[in-house]
Amino acid sequence: MPDCSRRQVQGQAEVEHSQWRRQLRRDAYSAFLAPANESRTALKMAARALTGDVSDVAEADRRLQVAQERLALVQATCTSLAVEGPASVEQAAHSVHLGLHSMHTTLLAWRDSLGAPDHNVKFVERHAVEVTMVSERLGSFTSVARAALDDSGQPPTVRS
Repeated sequence: MPDCSRRQVQGQAEVEHSQWRRQLRRDAYSAFLAPANESRTALKMAARALTGDVSDVAEADRRLQVAQERLALVQATCTSLAVEGPASVEQAAHSVHLGLHSMHTTLLAWRDSLGAPDHNVKFVERHAVEVTMVSERLGSFTSVARAALDDSGQPPTVRS
């Protein structure tokens, strides 16, 4: 095979391998985002069930269970992100997972303290902060993941 043809075949193989790796990463990032967003939604709905004069504890518990199941998937997909990388994506995912776990813990404490004389103000306030924090962390994860997918081989930088 002439040297020129060999370089073309090798170049095409490198392009195909790069596209394959990008697809694996895209799938891993999407597999993380779906249950993370579902967990966040379930947690927000659990908070709504706990809000007001008449709390719907059964609905809150149902939503908290859904969130817990989604959180298990988030944790499981973090393993794929650790393998697929880069480190910036793994770190952003870990940050999202911690935020979701914190929201879940706050809502469990809120539910367990229903009827408190202070109307659970500290949990309501903490939950509001956590909702914002998780939204920001999900946005950061998406930005970092997008940068990693668009990367041409250099390590991605975390964008603030």
